[in-house]
Amino acid sequence: MASFKDNLLVNRIVALLIGGLLVFAIMNMTVVQTAKKENAKMATALDASIYDAGRLLSDAQAQLESKDYTASKATLEELFINQPGSTEASEGKTLLASVNAAEAEATAKWEAALPQIKADWTEAMATELRAASDEERADMEANLDATIAKAWDKAKLKVRTQWEESEA
Repeated sequence: MASFKDNLLVNRIVALLIGGLLVFAIMNMTVVQTAKKENAKMATALDASIYDAGRLLSDAQAQLESKDYTASKATLEELFINQPGSTEASEGKTLLASVNAAEAEATAKWEAALPQIKADWTEAMATELRAASDEERADMEANLDATIAKAWDKAKLKVRTQWEESEA
């Protein structure tokens, strides 16, 4: 049978464990709640920064400089939708005109250069195809005797039958 001293020790250990678990649970809930609140604040701030008018305008300008007209137009469209009354939106309308002009200029240059580019490409492709054809012809000539020997082995019986019929 357990003595009073042993029961007291067990009770103290159990009380310590229960108290420790209670403290852990309270602290855990507090930390988790705080972390969730901070996470929500950061998500809201991130959402707001995604559509920050200054950032969108500078992104559109950088995309224009890198000649990515489609991306620049899409970024400006986001600016117009998410920050319609901002001063950056007014600047964005001016920038959109510049994007459209630059895109039209690039398209015009392409259209003007297209015939020569196509002629050069066609000539290079024809040269490449001729080289490949010459290689195939050289391989065929090198292996012609072996190819004819294989074909003869396959056709010999048929040729003999036709020859014998013509002799009869």
